[in-house]
Amino acid sequence: MTEEHLNTVWEKNPEYIRRFYNNLEINEKLCVEVKYILSLELDRDNIEVAQISARAKTLKSFCEKISRKSCKDPFDNITDFAGVRVVYLYSTSRKQIESIIEREFEVIEKVDKVLTEDDKFGYGALHYLIKLKHNHAGARYDELKNKVCEIQVRTILQDAWAVVAHHLSYKQEADVPKELRRKLNALSGLFETADDQFENIRNARLTYQNKIQHSISSNQKLSLNEEVNLDNLEAYLKWKFPDRYHGNVEGIADLLEDLQQYGYSNLLNINSMVDSASKAVEAEEKKYPPAVEDNKYNSVGIVRTALVFMCEDFRKNTFSTSRENQVAEFKYLVQQ
Repeated sequence: MTEEHLNTVWEKNPEYIRRFYNNLEINEKLCVEVKYILSLELDRDNIEVAQISARAKTLKSFCEKISRKSCKDPFDNITDFAGVRVVYLYSTSRKQIESIIEREFEVIEKVDKVLTEDDKFGYGALHYLIKLKHNHAGARYDELKNKVCEIQVRTILQDAWAVVAHHLSYKQEADVPKELRRKLNALSGLFETADDQFENIRNARLTYQNKIQHSISSNQKLSLNEEVNLDNLEAYLKWKFPDRYHGNVEGIADLLEDLQQYGYSNLLNINSMVDSASKAVEAEEKKYPPAVEDNKYNSVGIVRTALVFMCEDFRKNTFSTSRENQVAEFKYLVQQ
């Protein structure tokens, strides 16, 4: 929409523009609140997401919509003044996400654009219109009562499809030239197949990690001789420290990089290093506990602290001299 067109809409609908601005701050607050609730619950249920984004509708988008669609009151017809989008990684997480949304919010409408038979064009997603439940009470929520927020739920590939389709401006199959229609429909099928393959790879990875854990437990020395990679390192941490939190995969990946850089190329070497430093690590943790909720290292922290005691180059390249004093205090506990 050009600036001139925007001004024309403004001049013809001044009461709409005033009302839009009067509600803008409330819509922004609603976005923040819905995003916060979703982030909290998704994290609590350990659902892997790529992104949770929120936005209040812009004036430009509002003006474009009321200029395209003639309606008596756009505030009754436009439902996405506040919007939140959840982009998740694996298709099997969808049921959990649905459960969270339907548990935490009052659902006004649910539209499944993947399964709806009359929406066969493209690669759809799941859309909700929700309100905050009545148990959200108090001054913070009073102005948000009965305000509607749209929640879009998409896999990464559904999100990618939506971005490209928006850029091409194809709203429905009839908008697409016949010579392009077959290619677009084939592409949407490839996206759906890729979603399934991501899920298969994830399941294969979990199977591999479980196999490694079982193998270490039943035939420790032979299995620990494997060259270290991200997946068997994660499996090793779960086997070695079953009662410890393991952190996220990014932390394990960073640890893997450090281990490989300083010559720990297989699980046997890593396990030997951890065992040699275990008493020193335990003593340091007790006297200088990490500033986390339970004051204990997670499994990655234990291995990294063992590396501090066992690898002088790692220690000097990573930490300040104050850590040297701390290491010296417990160095006598290291078993060579």
